Amino acid sequence: MGISDIQNIFRFVGGIGMFLFGMHIMSENMQVLAGNRLKNIIKIITSNKFMGIVFGALLTVLINSSAATTVMIVGFVNAELMTLNQAVGVIMGANIGTTFTAWLVSLSQFGSTIKFLSPTFFAPVILGVSALINIFSKKSRRKTKASIFIGIGLLFIGLSYMQEGVSPYSSLPIFKDAFLIFGLNPLLGIVVGALVTFFLQSSAASVSILQMLAINGSVTRVAAFYITMGQNIGTCFTAILSSTNANKNAKRTALLHLLFNLFGTIIFLILMLVSFGYIKEFLMMPISSVEISIFHTSFNLVNTIMLYPITDFIVFVTKRVIPDNSDDIQKLSLSEKTHSILDERILEQPSVALSTVRKEIIYFAKYTKKNLERVIDLICEKRDEDLIEAVRSHEREINITNRVLTSYLVKINNLSLDNKEHFEVEQMISMCSDIERIGDHCENISENAEQLLKEDVDFSKDSKEELKYIANLVLNAVENAIHCVEEKSRELITKARFIEQQVDDVEERDKKIQTKRISNGESETIAGIAYLDTIGNFERIADHANNIADYVENELNGVYEI
Repeated sequence: MGISDIQNIFRFVGGIGMFLFGMHIMSENMQVLAGNRLKNIIKIITSNKFMGIVFGALLTVLINSSAATTVMIVGFVNAELMTLNQAVGVIMGANIGTTFTAWLVSLSQFGSTIKFLSPTFFAPVILGVSALINIFSKKSRRKTKASIFIGIGLLFIGLSYMQEGVSPYSSLPIFKDAFLIFGLNPLLGIVVGALVTFFLQSSAASVSILQMLAINGSVTRVAAFYITMGQNIGTCFTAILSSTNANKNAKRTALLHLLFNLFGTIIFLILMLVSFGYIKEFLMMPISSVEISIFHTSFNLVNTIMLYPITDFIVFVTKRVIPDNSDDIQKLSLSEKTHSILDERILEQPSVALSTVRKEIIYFAKYTKKNLERVIDLICEKRDEDLIEAVRSHEREINITNRVLTSYLVKINNLSLDNKEHFEVEQMISMCSDIERIGDHCENISENAEQLLKEDVDFSKDSKEELKYIANLVLNAVENAIHCVEEKSRELITKARFIEQQVDDVEERDKKIQTKRISNGESETIAGIAYLDTIGNFERIADHANNIADYVENELNGVYEI
């Protein structure tokens, strides 16, 4: 092996590295740029599978990876942002969108007369200009856009290096023999394609490398067809791995992707084996990179057209393979459900992650409101040990869930966010803290009820009526705060101020009345102290509800530094 051979190996390995790194940079920054638009698009997708196909194709072209799209969709299904039936169309579209990269690579095959159309021709200047913008620009959005083009430049320079690295060896017998074996052994070709794609974590990258070998005349048509079919299967494994710790519907989504590509491969494989004897000479001839692009696109388009009418059946199959069982009937605790919904995969889309965590905060607040209802029943109506224990166990869940939500919000805050999104994260962290404090005050009230139960003491009729009145005001305050977060209504924010002032006035009045009762001997000391502590906790709950309304008002007013 001479120095030129070592140089070619270095060039090929370096080319692969630049290509993969370029794809990573481009994909990562395109996802950041697409964030807010993606959140709105998800809302538009309904049970219309055709719209899902269009969305899946466009998203995959945008982020340049069907594996990344599918992993993202697995995350959306796991977070209940998308149903299994809606995911089918998106996955079909992802398979079509991933062929875009292959066509870009093919441009270099159209001849030197239009060589200037090839991205490889412009790649050095794209890389140079984008790097300068990225270094000297002060605006984060402009830096993100420049990073996308840095990725594009690296991607195509990497492809050029790969081609230069293998071109001197294109006529070696080892290449022809290897691809002859792949062509005569369909299973081997499919397995090789699947393994290479799994290793690279991208079918677009795997197909592009195959095209680089084909440009030098090293690959037969039949071998390329089998390897390409294997590449479509290999891209499914990334999503399958990512769904390991997800819920059943997320696992079904990953399986859906595998079944879809597996069915298509089996159908194409049967057609090729049946027709091999008639078109053997055509299949054993070298293939061009353009022909690989044509086959790659045709495979996914035809696959989509064939399987589109039976998507419901494929969904049915996934449900049979991954069935619901008796364990699923068991309800998850609040913290477990919240942890499951706040999927790490959707952190790739910060705006979607923010939208998801807001929904979970609303659910968290409603769960805490249920504990408030329990303690109102406990202090105003009946003393019950089981109810006291229920309040305590739910309070433990409230504390754990607060940590889960806050931890996830901190992760979001460490992503590439604009000032408005950073401010929104801060407000939501504060919301969680106030909701958790409401839970603490509920537990305090339950402890008063427990003390009364132990001492076999009760409030007077008048005291009970007063407690019921302030309790209903406070419950109204918490319900109104939840509606504020849901609807972002200024009218509800104004209502929150009014209720909070009412609670303050009532608490002040009742405190004076009860103090007189204790000093006049009209109320037992234990009951009187429990009463005063209870209305104090009620007043603080109303304060926290008002704080939540304040955070919503801050978001509406855009009170954040630019």
